[in-house]
Amino acid sequence: MARPKKGQQTETNSPIKKLREAAELSQEELARLMDVSVSTISRWERGLTEPTMTVAQMKAFCNAIGKTLDQIPNSLLAPEE
Repeated sequence: MARPKKGQQTETNSPIKKLREAAELSQEELARLMDVSVSTISRWERGLTEPTMTVAQMKAFCNAIGKTLDQIPNSLLAPEE
């Protein structure tokens, strides 16, 4: 298995995946609730793209996983430089 590039998350340590699974949601369910594609959720979880969300999508994400914005890891809120 190839190593992830610098800055990439692997599926097993992706904060989005951990939060989604803790909320017992499938990628399909989360994508529907956030109004994004399943492939977008998959790319975020695999670290292929940075999770960029609109305010509405971030609110939907928080509601879907049952967390407040304060409980979301900082790594999801601002891209690393």
